Amino acid sequence: MLKKMGIVALLFLCCVSVGCIADTKNPDTMPTKEFMEKMNASQEYYDTLVLSDPDNAGAWCYRGMYYNDNFDQSYSDQYGEAMKSCEKALELDPEYGLAWYLKGIILMNTNRNCESLSCFENATIYDPELALDAHDMYAWNEKICSQ
Repeated sequence: MLKKMGIVALLFLCCVSVGCIADTKNPDTMPTKEFMEKMNASQEYYDTLVLSDPDNAGAWCYRGMYYNDNFDQSYSDQYGEAMKSCEKALELDPEYGLAWYLKGIILMNTNRNCESLSCFENATIYDPELALDAHDMYAWNEKICSQ
């Protein structure tokens, strides 16, 4: 449940910043053409953002959030692309708490729960505002890793 809350929180943050919260499914449960156009425009936005300011850790982190939350089934390596962006953000700013938190979420999404523990620890250290969420994610993953 905690995993889902973290993923939902990141998805919500991404959608609010992109403006894609809406009824996006047609009766066949396939994304509408309008929605896919918004998603592609969003992808272009985040890709362009990092190209225009490649030394901006925040831009890389937000791009990573976008790719982590991208649910376009035609894109095969969304988590790989999210992780590349996250690693770049951390390369630029090793004390960026949100990037550490995102890295932990990406690791969880790729079933690498035990690897996520140090990410949530770092998120807590570098961004006290993330402490509660990061602690909850740490506790959730610690249970999985101790089994």
